[in-house]
Amino acid sequence: MKVVVMLALLCVGLFAKDLNYSAEVISLFLTPNDTRVSGRLLPTNGFSIIEESKDRIKISLDGFVNPKAPFVLYYNDRQRIIVAAFSKNTKLNFKKRIAGKGGKWDKVSLEVWAEKGNFERDDKDMLHRAQNIYLENCGICHTAHKEQEFTANQWAATFKSMVDRTGIDKKDRWLITQYLQKNSKDSKETK
Repeated sequence: MKVVVMLALLCVGLFAKDLNYSAEVISLFLTPNDTRVSGRLLPTNGFSIIEESKDRIKISLDGFVNPKAPFVLYYNDRQRIIVAAFSKNTKLNFKKRIAGKGGKWDKVSLEVWAEKGNFERDDKDMLHRAQNIYLENCGICHTAHKEQEFTANQWAATFKSMVDRTGIDKKDRWLITQYLQKNSKDSKETK
């Protein structure tokens, strides 16, 4: 019995996706030697490291694309929560693509290169940090809006319209946007 359990745990470990997260925007490249940035991965979005070179890592991203705009990966198939965005002329080679049905966007997997960095194995600490920055800065002039007050699509524009009036660092703006969108009033539908 113990052998069966140990074999089952080993198989689960071999096939489980070990996700990494970044609290900052990550530049993306199509090959390990590209000098031109092709896209950006936004904070709090999980990725798997599948290969390493001297200065870069090859990562796997999952998301959804609108077939009319296949250069943006989204968190789900109905909200504008961006996972990664690429230049409009970038030809992306999706490793997997499942066509959406009934107006839903296509589910895709993509492999691209990124610079090595300090990544986290869990997004909880970075989301908690984003919450603290939001509450400390967005409650100075008025009471901070509850995260569930707006939809994910509304939060992006609402936060962008107000952020220049705060002391929030530019490097943290996408982190907070992602936090607000993923905790919005319609976020339960995304899980």
